[in-house]
Amino acid sequence: MWIMIKSIFSLVVEQVNYLGMAIRLAIYDTKANNAHKYLGNFWEILDPLFQVLTYAIIFGGGFRQSAPVEGTPYFVWMSVGFSAWYLVNQGFSDTIRSIQTQIFMVKNVKFPVSVLPTIRVLQVFPAVCSISIVAFISMALTGHFHVSIYWIQIIYYMFAALMMLFFLGIFSATINILIPDYDLAIRQVLRLLFFVSGILFEPAKGNAFNSLIYYISRVNPFYYIVNGWRDTFLFDRWFWNSPLQLTMFWLEIGIFAIIGTHLYLKFKDQLIDFI
Repeated sequence: MWIMIKSIFSLVVEQVNYLGMAIRLAIYDTKANNAHKYLGNFWEILDPLFQVLTYAIIFGGGFRQSAPVEGTPYFVWMSVGFSAWYLVNQGFSDTIRSIQTQIFMVKNVKFPVSVLPTIRVLQVFPAVCSISIVAFISMALTGHFHVSIYWIQIIYYMFAALMMLFFLGIFSATINILIPDYDLAIRQVLRLLFFVSGILFEPAKGNAFNSLIYYISRVNPFYYIVNGWRDTFLFDRWFWNSPLQLTMFWLEIGIFAIIGTHLYLKFKDQLIDFI
């Protein structure tokens, strides 16, 4: 067990040591992917903004509709949650094929393969920032922009999100090489998770189906991050006020950390052969 803990810690240290290189490679890769487009990197911001506006119009009716929680305007409630959702959903889905599609970078620039999922996560941040700016503007326009001491806990939720994305990413990126169908299968799961992560509505107990959705959301790590974002910026709740969800979240991340690290270390020298 001690060896596994040491291995997990070593992988995290690798991400910190190579963070500067990961940022540079993320910027380079984003520019390369958008080089042929007229608007270039601007699409990295436009695409998520169109998504959040579409959901607001279709499901919320704009600013006038009340949100499911404490009377906050729907667009404010939804956009704050969507910024967190975009980080965890897009960040996770992009890490699935990160090793498979980017392993050539390791040949050209010497750095650990484990950094590849981190590069994909970093590429999501410009879009998350743009959605957050829209959310803050909507908060200001509706009188819900109140800076408080609770905002400091965004550091905790950002750390929690990054730990989740890294260990889910290293697990999924390795599994996807071993099982080629994994990518397509997990993307179907992510489509379902969108509706049980509290993005468009707050899961609540009711009939059998609604209760099932409610309990699924409570063990869904994505919901924990989305709900934490709203608790931080809208509802002034400390993260330790939900000890059961906090424990469940870190227990799940610990399981993925152990399994993901084990698989990665076992197959990392053979990944190129599998590809």
